Amino acid sequence: MRCHEGRALRNALRNWVDIDAWQAPFAVTLTLRQSINVEDGRAIRRLWLTDQQASQNFRHFMNKLNRRIFGKPASRYRRGVSVLPVLEGGDGKRLHYHAAIDCPHSSLVQEFPSIIGNLWRSTMWGYDQIEVHPDADRGWLNYITKLRDKPDFASAIVNAGIKTGQAPV
Repeated sequence: MRCHEGRALRNALRNWVDIDAWQAPFAVTLTLRQSINVEDGRAIRRLWLTDQQASQNFRHFMNKLNRRIFGKPASRYRRGVSVLPVLEGGDGKRLHYHAAIDCPHSSLVQEFPSIIGNLWRSTMWGYDQIEVHPDADRGWLNYITKLRDKPDFASAIVNAGIKTGQAPV
């Protein structure tokens, strides 16, 4: 993707996501294990993380989070928290997600960081370096949608799945 195309996509995304309309947005950074040991019956081999596995891991995390917040209606009625995930890293930098994740219930705001941390750690590729801060704002949105550390901006935002309370993607 050419740089000006990345800028145009970034600007369109920034204009489309109205984080100010979210209930209680959190600024979240989730790191991934770069490799895991897998036993196949005969030997233990090392499996290295790919962008596709990172995206699949994030979707799995979001399914778990939505199930924890909404219960069975999360899958039955496709209910879910608003989220804008962006994958960064590679080329010697640990793959990680920056995300804006909305806490839809004021009763959960205090425990939301620990819910996120525990669920992320329970995923196959989830790593212990996790940061969760309340009051994500337009500045956080601008930071996570920067072009640096993303070889392909479109893939960095599309593969994990954006969900907002706005029009579906």
